[in-house]
Amino acid sequence: MKNKNIISIALIVCLGISAYLLNKKENSITRTDRRDFAVADTSEVVKVILTSKAPKTAILERVNESLWTINENYKARKSGIFYLLKTLQRMEIAHPVPLSMRDNVLGNLAVKGIKVQVFLENGEEKTLYVGGENQELTATFMMLQGATEPYAVHIPGFRGYLSGRFFTHEYLWRDKTIMNYDNLNITSIKMQYHDVNEKSESFQIEKTNENFRLSAFNSQTIIEANSKKMDSYIASFRKLYAESFVSGTLNTDSLLQTKPIFDLTVSTVNEPKTHIKVFHKKAAEGTYVDGDITMRDPERMYALVNGEDWMVIQLNTFKKVMKKLSELKK
Repeated sequence: MKNKNIISIALIVCLGISAYLLNKKENSITRTDRRDFAVADTSEVVKVILTSKAPKTAILERVNESLWTINENYKARKSGIFYLLKTLQRMEIAHPVPLSMRDNVLGNLAVKGIKVQVFLENGEEKTLYVGGENQELTATFMMLQGATEPYAVHIPGFRGYLSGRFFTHEYLWRDKTIMNYDNLNITSIKMQYHDVNEKSESFQIEKTNENFRLSAFNSQTIIEANSKKMDSYIASFRKLYAESFVSGTLNTDSLLQTKPIFDLTVSTVNEPKTHIKVFHKKAAEGTYVDGDITMRDPERMYALVNGEDWMVIQLNTFKKVMKKLSELKK
């Protein structure tokens, strides 16, 4: 009888150990699935949809290896896509959410969280929710769809939070390139100044065969040009970027009633022409230039691009294309 009791106890212990190990394995698998925030191979990502509670939605789609679109209508900003994909690839759990903070974090995710849907080329999908930052501002609270617990997520070696890389405003995702033309493809340039003292400095450049000819604006009379200055000018239409898209309360109708600084139109062989109408920008309150308060921003201007988009441009970037007729002629 004693031997039977020993055998029974041993059997119970073995069954208990087996059940414990099996349960531990299952919990480990479940926990891994709920904690796997990263996308290992972001080259397989073909679409990312970000949705806020506003509601606002940003739909990013891969066209090819180097081109993404935002909401199907515009080219997406390369740097924004780069940091989004790098974040999806490298983010890891920094620490669990303390029990004392769990309800607050879950509430924040429910009210203010950004829903991020990641679609892969093989048809798989991963959905997560991105919330606010931890107290140390070193990690961002996130939660996978179907999970029961949120976590503080970070990128190892990067000190900062990640929520700033997940946003839904379309204009923040849009590419800010205004012009990026190869000089070999340019067929004409028209620069019209509107100030009464600068109207005579307006000009146009047209390509004829392999050469460019310079003339006053809306004139057919050819003016002998300084060839080096002309070549340098025509090559200056690469990488002309805006600082930002205009957002907020700018009264564009009122601005259109004011006199522009200039109109610039560039036409090319293969690409649509680009037209920008540039206006003075009011300086920030209290801005001083040479000791005097100024009503005009000395560094920035407004540009209406192709009659559609209002953008802020920097004088330092665009001054290379703001040449005068007297500077180009021989």
